Amino acid sequence: RSVPLSDRVNLLADRAMKWANLGSKKVADKKIAITIFSFPPDKGNVGTAAYLDVFDSIKAVLKQLKSEGYDIGDAPLDKEAIMESVLNDPEAKIS
Repeated sequence: RSVPLSDRVNLLADRAMKWANLGSKKVADKKIAITIFSFPPDKGNVGTAAYLDVFDSIKAVLKQLKSEGYDIGDAPLDKEAIMESVLNDPEAKIS
């Protein structure tokens, strides 16, 4: 016998509603984040993935987002500048 846990049901329902609402939201009202894998958490491992060019992929995603009307702000559009901005982000420094 299974017993639904109301807090889990509500969490899942809320998440499903938010996903559904994204389809009707204007591009200008959407917020997007790009996360980059880094394990162990050290600058030397940022964006590493077997046989993948992570920063070139980010470049392609940013280019596509911009072409679809998303405001990507002052995000750099070339691979080296993306890499530089990620690796030298003062907010990402471990002290």
